[in-house]
Amino acid sequence: MPMRWQDARGIDLLSKREESVVRQVAEGMTNREISVHLKLSEHTVRNYLFRIFDKLGVSSRVELVLYCLQERPSGAADS
Repeated sequence: MPMRWQDARGIDLLSKREESVVRQVAEGMTNREISVHLKLSEHTVRNYLFRIFDKLGVSSRVELVLYCLQERPSGAADS
């Protein structure tokens, strides 16, 4: 799912690794599954999520997924 993780000035909000973590969360993966898939420790995944939540102004996985749906470019839901 292509996303634009930029602020109003076009500056990237998330690193490539953080974007990967967000995509895995949006697919419904647990922290353990994400850690295996991305070859990270669960602790590192939690740290990434903490930073992602802070950068995007969300406080839970549910809010993160809703943010993803809100930021999806029009027409992307059809793919």
